[in-house]
Amino acid sequence: MFRKIIKSNDGVVGIVVAVLLIGLLVSVISLVQAIYVPKWMQQKEAEHMDEVVAQFSNLKFVIDTQASTKINNTPIATSITLGSKELPYLMSVRSYGNLEILSNAFKITLNNDLTGDNENPIGTIKYSSMNAYFIDQSFIYEAGAIITSQTDGNMISIKPSFSITNTSEKINVTMKIANITGVGGKISGSGYGTTAIQTEYVQDDDPIFMSEAKRLTIFTSYQNAWYIYLTWLFETKLNNLPGLAVNLIGNDQVEVDFSGVYDNSYTVEIYIEVIKINAQIGAGWVE
Repeated sequence: MFRKIIKSNDGVVGIVVAVLLIGLLVSVISLVQAIYVPKWMQQKEAEHMDEVVAQFSNLKFVIDTQASTKINNTPIATSITLGSKELPYLMSVRSYGNLEILSNAFKITLNNDLTGDNENPIGTIKYSSMNAYFIDQSFIYEAGAIITSQTDGNMISIKPSFSITNTSEKINVTMKIANITGVGGKISGSGYGTTAIQTEYVQDDDPIFMSEAKRLTIFTSYQNAWYIYLTWLFETKLNNLPGLAVNLIGNDQVEVDFSGVYDNSYTVEIYIEVIKINAQIGAGWVE
């Protein structure tokens, strides 16, 4: 008995179709991975930065409330989201962040001809992102202001409690500043989850008063932000008073020079209210 062999391409066609489908699927996944995933992750990290800004705004509100009510032994926790997770099923990188309490990172110095320099160091709170797709940003609570900082510059997004009055040829400058002090050794936290920073009112430190002030100098890592703000505050509020100058000094100082206003029969008094706020990062209060 002889078997008859019949030629057929049905099996080959099936294999070719399967290979083409697999190739198409791989191409689509590669296209999504190369083009769309970075865009999705960039948007996700940008939204996370907006979330942290809102959380720092809430942190300022909490500290301002504690400074106003002056209630002791009542820590209040503010949540800060450190990072964001990666996308499920696709190759992506999660973002991380770092939150820290920095002692003496900011300083205000007052000067007059009678007593010389009066230096006042102030503690701050700083969040730094470690993004994989979106530009890295930092958010800082400094002397009552919220500062947004990135590689190409920095700016004050929420103003501090500084005010100026000008009556009877006397300029009165009033500042209300929270001095952040880290306690219990819990002064930093990093990762991608949500952590808490707890703040507690301690006391009002001795107020700082200087009559016949000639210069007010701020030492900061965010020189541009403070220069823009102080220029607006003093020059605009005082209607470009002759003899007043706001100057940049070096890379970390902003000076308000009042010496010229005395030639116009003005005097300057500066009053600074300093409120001590203890702070810890993480759950559980440790003395």
